[in-house]
Order: sequence, then structure tokens, then C-alpha cells
Amino acid sequence: MENIVWLNNLHIGMFITNLFSGWREIFSARSNIIGLVAFISFWGFNFSFWGIIGLARLIQERYARFLEAHSQKPKSPLDIFSSQLTCYDVAAIVPAHNEELVIAKTISSLLPLVPRSNIFIISDGSIDKTAEIARSFQVNVLELNPSHGKAGALETGIAHFSFGERFKAVIFVDADTVLPNDYLDEALPFFTDPEVVAIAGYARTIWDPAHQSFRQIYFIAHREIVYTLSQLLLKFGQSWKHANVANIVPGFASIYRSSILNKINLNPSGLVIEDFNMTFEVHHKNLGRIVHSPKISGYTQDPDNFHDYFRQVKRWDLGFWQTVKHHGLWPSKFSASLVFFLIEVVLSSLILLVVPIVLVTLSILIIFSVFQTGALELFHFFLKLAVLAIWVPNMIISIIAGIIQKRPRYFYYAPFFIFLKFMDSVAFFDGLLGAFLIRSSGRWISPERR
Repeated sequence: MENIVWLNNLHIGMFITNLFSGWREIFSARSNIIGLVAFISFWGFNFSFWGIIGLARLIQERYARFLEAHSQKPKSPLDIFSSQLTCYDVAAIVPAHNEELVIAKTISSLLPLVPRSNIFIISDGSIDKTAEIARSFQVNVLELNPSHGKAGALETGIAHFSFGERFKAVIFVDADTVLPNDYLDEALPFFTDPEVVAIAGYARTIWDPAHQSFRQIYFIAHREIVYTLSQLLLKFGQSWKHANVANIVPGFASIYRSSILNKINLNPSGLVIEDFNMTFEVHHKNLGRIVHSPKISGYTQDPDNFHDYFRQVKRWDLGFWQTVKHHGLWPSKFSASLVFFLIEVVLSSLILLVVPIVLVTLSILIIFSVFQTGALELFHFFLKLAVLAIWVPNMIISIIAGIIQKRPRYFYYAPFFIFLKFMDSVAFFDGLLGAFLIRSSGRWISPERR
């Protein structure tokens, strides 16, 4: 789903348009159309609005820390730790389906965070050595055969091990996720606020260019750019305590207060993925507030080939639209935020899908001398639209993300990310259509692991 958010990007299109069009054309109709398309496609209302809200949140939180640091009132240790959870209060649940290549690394990253007895691996229909490897770490293992699907595995595991009675919080971890040692140090203090019921982990891709080919890095780098922009410029603002409209608590590395799990329908029939549904459940039932911070991060192994990449994006988009269809809209600021998001993401996806198709169609008409005069004029306009409002801004955005991440390798790939953005728009509408035609069983196929 993060790929949906990527379709909105940065507002550089108008500047680029004015730069290349010349001052005489700045106020022309076509120039204005190009600028409007650039705005909708690569920045738009959502990134503008939530980016400003995120900046306000950053200023407010830093000012609060400044006042706290310069407060003359001494803090009692009892005040600090009386309501803060410890690692003994937290369980980690890992649903896994044929994950023998990665499960050991995931468990190893959990061992410094919580006691061994607090780690639970749910091997869902695995036919490889997933369960065997997990047992070698002496953690709790539950094998489910036949497969229950990811949501079903979570639901069964939580009930089987009585999480609600034994623990105060639960980390949901994917089998290809690696958590840093400070994960709980950064996350648990948020639970001192009784209104906080979920903490959305900050997604980072596992970056290992020394062992990845040029082609593999192409897919991984694009995903990391998606993560960077969507989380820093969208989710950070949406999860401010005065807003609380974040639409996804990703299942790869997030924490829920266990007291609300029995109030959430973890596994409604017909949905392909669980994390969108769980997030919508929190909002729909007014269960509490969702927190998101870049300091609470996890590293995930993203697809490094087109087949797995496109299949995963389609699955995310299908799950998103199925969840929207399942829950519908209700009077709330969350629904209002969702409507604005849906309008803009449909427009931006449509632009990214239509412009290349129109260019190809016009090229064919010109080659075969069909309506050549009109087609040639339209072709020049759409080519300018594609280059100035879509391709150039996309390259600049990729370079900016590379600077933020301190990864100059992004610069090499910047001209070519536009292909994946086009495929993202294809997957987006495929998911929209599928939400009305496909009733999912929840069965899952993991991407190729490394």
C-alpha cells in the first residue's frame, strides 16, 4: 500500500514546467495543465497538508522536549516508570509460511528484545523447515495445517496462547523482519499514554548492495523511496495526537495494546491482508490513538525482482480496496481524510496510467499516417506533459530521497523508476477492480527470499 502513497510525491512539477516552458508560456492554458498534472501526480493536497501538519508536530514535540529538559521540577523515578511497560509485558508473534531462509534472523533479532518464552512462531501451512528452525531457538511454536492464511494464523495464535491474559502488548512481526535492539526502548514509553493503543513501525528496507545486483537494487531502491516519502511526509503528520487518521499500521513490525485485540475482528472473511483491516477496526470502533515515529523502525526484505514486486503491490492494493469496501465510510475525521486521499490517489494513478497509453496510441497513429496533423500536435503536448510533469519530477524526487538516505546509488536509477510507477498505477486499478470481483481466502505466498 505504501506504493499507493508514492503516486503523490513532491511538488516540483510547476517549477520544472516554468523552467522549461519559457516565461511567455507560463500563463498559457497548456502550461497550466502541465503544472496541474504535476501537482496532482507528484505532490497534491495530501502531501501538502500532512507535510505541514507533520512540521507542526515536529516543532511542538521538540518544544515540549526543550521545556522538559529545562524544567526545574525534579522527576521521581516512580513517576517515570510506574506506568511504563517492560519487555516482560510484551509478546512477539511471527506468522510464517515457508520462511526457512529468513526465520532464524528474525528470531535472533527478537531475542535481545523480549524473553525467549515471549516469542511465538505460528507456522502456517509450511512444508519446509520453518517450524524446525524456530524450535531450535527454544521459542514457542504452533504449526497449523492446513494453512489458515496470515490473518487466521494470527487470530488462532493469539487465542491459543492467551495473549490478552498474559501480556500487555504484542509485537506483530513478519518472518522477514529484523528489529533493531532499541526498538522497544523507543516504542514502550508511548504506552504511558493510556489513549495509545497501537504503534505503527517505520518501515526500512534491508540494504545490502555488496550482495545485490544492479537489477535487484533497482526494485529495492524504489521501495525504499516509497517508504521514505510516504512515512515522513504523510504518516508522520497523520499520526499526530491531534489528528490520528493514519490508515495503516503495517503488520511487518508494529505493536498493539493487547487489551484491544479481543475487540478487533482480526480475520473477517474475504480479505486478502490483515493490517489495513486491523487499522480500520481501531478507527471504526474508536479504540484509541495510533502512534508513528521514525525512531521505531524495522528492516524488511523487499522484493528484488519484477514478478514478486508486482504481485506484492497487487496484493497490497487489493487488500486496501477490500478493506475500504468492507468497512465503508462513517462520520469521522478518519473517513474525511480517507475520502480526500482516495480522490487524489485515483486521479494521480489515472494520470500515470493514461498519459503513456495515449502517447503510444498517438505514436501508432502518426506512424500509419492516421489523422497525422492532429495526432502530431497532441503527441507534442502529451510528450511535454510526460517529460515535464511526470518524468523529470520523478527523477528529482528520487535524487532527493537518495540525499535523505545518503545513498547516491539512487541517482543512477532515477531515470528508470518511472516504469515501476506506471506498474504501480496498473496494480492500483487492478486492486480496485478485484475488490468487487475477488473474495479472498487469505492464503498467502511469500516473495522469493534471500
